[in-house]
Amino acid sequence: MKKIILLYCLLSSWAYAVPQPPSSAQLVTQIQKNGAKSVIAKLYTDDEKEWLYVLEKIEKGNDDWLKIASLLAPGSDADSAESLATAVAMAIPHNPSGVLAILNHENILPLSTDVVCALPFYSITRPQFNQYIVDSIQALYKVAASKSCIDTMVNTLGRSNGFKEDN
Repeated sequence: MKKIILLYCLLSSWAYAVPQPPSSAQLVTQIQKNGAKSVIAKLYTDDEKEWLYVLEKIEKGNDDWLKIASLLAPGSDADSAESLATAVAMAIPHNPSGVLAILNHENILPLSTDVVCALPFYSITRPQFNQYIVDSIQALYKVAASKSCIDTMVNTLGRSNGFKEDN
């Protein structure tokens, strides 16, 4: 029994020693306190683990995480802006109205309709891409004021030279 208690204590203390990724509420506070650029720089440390975690959360389309995307956008640089736009685009099938709510209409990068709805993908397979198009357009058709995003997707497809998996 003593061994079990000791093992439990060791595992419990180890669990508290492992840093936890930030919650959306923690990120809002950090952005308000330190600015988006500073928060992005911190998220990029340690092999970008926290940045990738944040992007995964944004891709799921939860409103709290979409808000994080909109707060981070002004502090983004070329790389972070690109990955942020891709994450928001991936959220369209999950929460099209939430995505449309955070897109700015002044076409300011990275969260403009012209970027997010223009299929900003660089590492996606043909089947994933095809499914994304179907799912996104179906989801967008159910939301008022989605015409601009749908038009951007369709026009992007119409201008493309075909799909290439090895971008």
